[in-house]
Amino acid sequence: MHAGPDETLALRLRSSALDDLPQGVIRLGLDGRMRYLNRSAAALAGPGAVLGARLLDLPFDTTSVQRLRAELGRRHETQRGSEYPLTLMRPDLGAGVRVFLKVSAVPDYDAEGRLAGSVGFIDDQTMERANLGIHEAIGAAGDCDRLLAALADRLGEVMQFDALMVSLISADRAAVRLLYSQPGWRPVTSWGWWPMPEMVRADLDTLTATRVDGIAELFAREPYAGIAADDAATREFLAQGWRQMLRRPVMRGDALAAIVTLLRHDERPFGPRDVEHAAHLPIGEAVGMALALDHQRALEFELELIGRMAQAAASLTEVACVLVDGLRCSRGWDHVSLFRVDHDEGQLVLVQQSTLPDAALPEGYRQPIASGVLGEVARSGRALRVADVRSSTLYMRGVAGTVSEMGLPVPGQPVRWIVNLESTQNNAFAAEEQRSIERMLGIAGLILDRTWALEFNTAMLEAVADAVIQTSARGEIQAVNPACEALLGMDREQLQGQRLAALISAPGNEPDPPGYAERLVAMPRLLSSEVELLTPDGRHLPVLLSGASLPAQIGGKVYVASDLRFRREAQRMDALRHVYAQLANEIRVPLSLASTFLRGHGSDPAHAADAVDKALRQLVRADLSLERVLRLAATPEDGELPLRVLSLEQLAMHLGEDLPQSHQALVRVAVDGGTPPVWAAPPELAFCASSLLAFLLRMRAQRDLILVRVDAGGREPQLCLDLVDAEGHPSPTRLAPRSDEEREFALAETVVRSLMRRMRGRLLLQQREGLSLRLQLCSALGA
Repeated sequence: MHAGPDETLALRLRSSALDDLPQGVIRLGLDGRMRYLNRSAAALAGPGAVLGARLLDLPFDTTSVQRLRAELGRRHETQRGSEYPLTLMRPDLGAGVRVFLKVSAVPDYDAEGRLAGSVGFIDDQTMERANLGIHEAIGAAGDCDRLLAALADRLGEVMQFDALMVSLISADRAAVRLLYSQPGWRPVTSWGWWPMPEMVRADLDTLTATRVDGIAELFAREPYAGIAADDAATREFLAQGWRQMLRRPVMRGDALAAIVTLLRHDERPFGPRDVEHAAHLPIGEAVGMALALDHQRALEFELELIGRMAQAAASLTEVACVLVDGLRCSRGWDHVSLFRVDHDEGQLVLVQQSTLPDAALPEGYRQPIASGVLGEVARSGRALRVADVRSSTLYMRGVAGTVSEMGLPVPGQPVRWIVNLESTQNNAFAAEEQRSIERMLGIAGLILDRTWALEFNTAMLEAVADAVIQTSARGEIQAVNPACEALLGMDREQLQGQRLAALISAPGNEPDPPGYAERLVAMPRLLSSEVELLTPDGRHLPVLLSGASLPAQIGGKVYVASDLRFRREAQRMDALRHVYAQLANEIRVPLSLASTFLRGHGSDPAHAADAVDKALRQLVRADLSLERVLRLAATPEDGELPLRVLSLEQLAMHLGEDLPQSHQALVRVAVDGGTPPVWAAPPELAFCASSLLAFLLRMRAQRDLILVRVDAGGREPQLCLDLVDAEGHPSPTRLAPRSDEEREFALAETVVRSLMRRMRGRLLLQQREGLSLRLQLCSALGA
């Protein structure tokens, strides 16, 4: 049919022809009463939609009532169509449930062409709007709880429920975690996993699609009736008075990752409309994004906890307290503790614990490594979870009421720290919790080891007998150890701020060279030098002073002063011992001869004079002058050592024999023969080589080995100690600048270089292809 611009278009339809349309059709009279509704419109409008009733009497919200009244008036006045949204409240579907409609309406005319009312075409926008709202919440999500709260609000608009819960299922299906609930069902911690309730476990294999259950009917049959009688968690759930339940599974791949549960207190069951909404709305996408945000939140918590540990790194006790308190408060466990593994004593020592007052372990608690769950962790280096300690042969009774336990080693070899978790619930620890804590302990272990090293260094500075002095770059004293205070007879407060140069004098009684102390302090590296320190009472203390600049990020310098007074007295005593031993040896022979002459011939007067003369000559040989005694006592301190011809290959073959068996397995010796002999002092060279080998054993990475070899390729033979991997290739481990290893090496470097210099040799350090420490000596060929 065609109609021109001024012609009236008239349509005649049978009402039954519109009933099968998915779109709602409604006809209103001029009085606003409903003259006709097709089947879809009646379903959307609800039980209040009857012919003859006023459209405005339906339960629209306030805004929709005002909009509908205005649109009807405008349509009657202008006789033009319009499109607008309406929101219909549906109390028959549950409190708060709304139906969102989009109405397209046109004027309606009678057979004579007079205005008779309106015809409206209604589209149900409820699902589309809910979909859009949930996707908008996913797109704007920055927090797990807010995202799930937005999901609950959108679901609450299209279906009625009294509670919503999102429960996570562990990968091994042994534990469950309440990620979100609205309203809060019971107080739970953010990341706490709990043993899987039997009523949940019973449905894990069959819950593959949205499922509706009446609580009374469900627990009237087995196995649920038996579970309700035997399982405490199930009885707690039933005590809440729930009557209807809808569960929607959330899958991750082929595995069940979470369950979204809707609950009602009234007897009205969830219907097909609710099932359809739960199945087609993007609930799985929202929960999946919530899981990602929850994982991000867990990572942020771990970083925040590690940050707080780093801030407390000046005290091992504080670091341990932050760790155990953070773990316990975030997950709600009954007892969290940190143990130190004392391999020397074969014991596990309690460092810190976080617990309820009546469940605390006694102060100073220890247990042997040879037994218990923690002992197994210490010996194996692997985490261990015990679901029920009452049936475990490993468990050693400690915390009262413990039912399940998990011990986790802090990464390191050998194991030095263990985190222990205990709970009064059966099977309380999930694999997800283990992975999360292990991820965090990888960094926390570094902080623990670093703090332990700092406290060890502090204790060492407090206990060391040598004076240690820290200065600024300009030479002003900033800190000293107790040995320095005792040596100089001055308090730390008196020394701080003084210039170190003002306390230094050249050795001996001669006047100091001009600027001697200032030049000494200005040197970036001071090798061991004999100087004198001035005390307030005018004494000159002979010391061996060495110093070095600290790394740039620390700044300043550090000096070590060794008191030479006791050493000199010991050297004098040792020299006198050698002198008197030699004197005794030289005197013993003449005296013995004189005694023999006198006993043999003294009784014969004819030979008496001759015997006495011979005895006197022997006694003269034993008479040593004072000058000779002084010559014997004088020994050079920095002269060349007595050298002998030595085989470097023989030294290499026997270098590791005194090591423990465990360390001998880390040392490989490779000698080819034919290396020329060298000049060396055997005891001192063996000392230098053993010191470098011990240093490499301490600083090596876990899989590194030490290769001992002899290099005769150059003009001067070398004994080489290289770090290699298991295949013999150079190891990537390096002696990093300003590292703890570099500082440790610097302490021994001066002594080794001094001894090598006195043997006409050198100490070389190379790191181009791999870390290699080399002792270079002079060849003895042609000597």
